[in-house]
Amino acid sequence: MNRRGQVLVVLLGGVLLSGLLWSCTSGTAGQHADELGEVTAVLDSAPGTVVVHVLRHERTTAWRVDDSGEAVEWIEGEVAAGTPQARQCQQDLCYRVPGDALRVEQSTDGGTTFGTVWEVSGEAYTRLGAKYPRLGDPAQHLSSRSLVVHAVPGGHVVFVADGRDGLLYRDVRGAWHRLGSPDSGEGCCYYEPPPSLAAPSLTGLPLLAGAGTAAVILLFGLVPTARRRAWRGLPVVAAIAALGGLNAGIAATLQDVGMFPGPMYSVPLILAVTAGGGIFAHRLATTDGAPLRRAGTEQAAQPDDAASPVDGDDPQP
Repeated sequence: MNRRGQVLVVLLGGVLLSGLLWSCTSGTAGQHADELGEVTAVLDSAPGTVVVHVLRHERTTAWRVDDSGEAVEWIEGEVAAGTPQARQCQQDLCYRVPGDALRVEQSTDGGTTFGTVWEVSGEAYTRLGAKYPRLGDPAQHLSSRSLVVHAVPGGHVVFVADGRDGLLYRDVRGAWHRLGSPDSGEGCCYYEPPPSLAAPSLTGLPLLAGAGTAAVILLFGLVPTARRRAWRGLPVVAAIAALGGLNAGIAATLQDVGMFPGPMYSVPLILAVTAGGGIFAHRLATTDGAPLRRAGTEQAAQPDDAASPVDGDDPQP
């Protein structure tokens, strides 16, 4: 294959890789959200623990979670019984959930007046609902339904059943965490994380990954191009750098899948795109070939035939 064909193959491959990665980021997120269990209830349990009911594939399982929100274990046998509570108090401090929205309200006067302390609403709620395939009625399946409040050293913690969005947890410092749905796998138990509330974007870390990859590829191609002054190849090197940066930025948006975090997939892909793009750009800029040769470059002139002696003529003294 000639040089022009190689360039076309690499550019076309970069475009196809961009489309594949972009479909993976959206498709994987949708598939992952479809596999999440629906946390239907959270119930008070033994001291320092709660029981979480999870409906997955039309089967309800029970999980025990401790007050740290980190330790999870599957409860074998029948699902733990109990009555879910939409309101609970610790002395004058009370929490309640509406049952038809992702919202938690708090009262500091024993339940006389309430104010919202955590909520997903508006565009963020609409966007989140769109990430759950076959959601059904959001007011039923994507809402805060029941809660448990536990006093712990230094304050209190709160557990909230948020339907398809999983288990919501307030730590002792007052920060709210969307933990997701308890599940099992290698190493026993973990949380399936819920989808991000952020809108899809190539800013922040994806922007940094894309810009860094593009800069590295451009540097690998620009240095030898400048040394040879073969500027005709610069647009091709720039195109390879742009495609590499785009692919790296998309790869940086890959989400967690099960127990494996997104960076486990993103980092190798970004490194592969950076290395592959840099090597090809450098090779393109250093290997002799028509695309990188300056216009007007000619082969060195051969010795003038006129200077050679003619057959039969005696050389001049």
